[in-house]
Amino acid sequence: MVQTAPSRVGEPRLLVVAGDVVGKRMAGPGMRAVAVARSLAPEMAVTLALGVSGSVAVEVDAPGVTVTSYSSRQELELLIAASDVVFCQFIDTNVARLAVERNVRLVFDLYNALPVETVGAEVISGFSDAVGKDREYRELLKYFRFCAQAGSYFVASNERQRDYWLGYIMAAGGLLPSTLEARPLDAIIGLAPFGMEEHEPVQARHGLRGQHGITDDDIVVLWAGGIWDWFDAETPIRAIAALAEEDPRYKLVFYGTVHPNATIGRPPAVARAQAVAAELGVLGTSVIFLDEWVPAGERADYLLDADLAISAHRDSLETHYSFRTRILDHFWATLPSVVSQGDWFADYIERAGLGVATPIGDVAATADAIRSIATDRETAAAMRERIAAIRDEWRWSATTKPLRDLILGSLREYPEPTLLSSVSADALPEVAASPPTGWRATVRRSRAWAVGAKAKRRVLRLVRPAR
Repeated sequence: MVQTAPSRVGEPRLLVVAGDVVGKRMAGPGMRAVAVARSLAPEMAVTLALGVSGSVAVEVDAPGVTVTSYSSRQELELLIAASDVVFCQFIDTNVARLAVERNVRLVFDLYNALPVETVGAEVISGFSDAVGKDREYRELLKYFRFCAQAGSYFVASNERQRDYWLGYIMAAGGLLPSTLEARPLDAIIGLAPFGMEEHEPVQARHGLRGQHGITDDDIVVLWAGGIWDWFDAETPIRAIAALAEEDPRYKLVFYGTVHPNATIGRPPAVARAQAVAAELGVLGTSVIFLDEWVPAGERADYLLDADLAISAHRDSLETHYSFRTRILDHFWATLPSVVSQGDWFADYIERAGLGVATPIGDVAATADAIRSIATDRETAAAMRERIAAIRDEWRWSATTKPLRDLILGSLREYPEPTLLSSVSADALPEVAASPPTGWRATVRRSRAWAVGAKAKRRVLRLVRPAR
């Protein structure tokens, strides 16, 4: 039986629908759902709903948060009916329509530009051929066109994303002259970037030093997240291989090689990165891959064993519109960052002096940046001081404040979404007739899969790699 958080008179009832696995091991979307629920709970009744296969109820140490699981569309409908506002990234389109009809306001979490990210993926929903990828991609676009018309409000991570999504929403008919009126941009789509933990990182044990061949004297460079299609693990590996010839104390560690969601598992990019390290003769010595995803509550054990952190990517549309959530872990542990140029965070890090941004694919520049931070104590100390000065701006309480203010304020007074008048059943995403894989397999494996075989509209829970 589903449960919702008890509310006081006049207090909004918020339902946060987790779009990915929630439990001990969580990637970015799961961590975000928990953090948003925790952050907004002090001023409203919050229910965190878990429906993705593999999720385990977690204890959210915040008064006002009730964690519940649902196993059918009908149970999710009950949760919707008991709410005033729903915050979600992915949701059953039938349930979303019901919410709009009942005047339950939907706030869609667009914290990553998923259509841009997906268009550059090697495999989309299990298809690698052009015809299959295009077909699956069109279905994904249908879902976001639906979101554009069903949402009362939207949030993105930075100004680049906000411009992208605003154009998408307008092109999809989510805004009309009658609904736009004189609303400012912030009243249509706001900023609610990924945040940083409120508490300081505390190391319970050494996650790296004293094991994996890493000593206290080694210079540890940490890749704090997964290796997805759009990342460039090869450049840091080649840079460390060159540095290790100068000084064998340089060690590059990858954690997060296996995603906590079994549908994603170990990306092919991991094997390619390991092959490069093996070819250079540094696999298992100077370049170390940890086989499992680090539990969310144990990240500090690894982060605090590092001297600096690194994130590198390829030149792509995904890069331009990305928001690297792993960078918040760099800030949390006060680690200087070496990052590739081209994305939003690279500009921010370079401008604020929080690390070094290097040209994409430049091995020599990457090696120089790592060496400069590792060997110049004054430079590293100055970077750490500047990181410490900006950390409060990135805590969850700060990044979710505009969203909190909106829910407590004028959201319920916004014009009705255009969904009621402009979306037909044919516009809703359907499940392909081919054997389900990728995000479609995630749909079928979800505990929320309880709709008949003839139903055209399914739960769309597109699990994203993040962090």
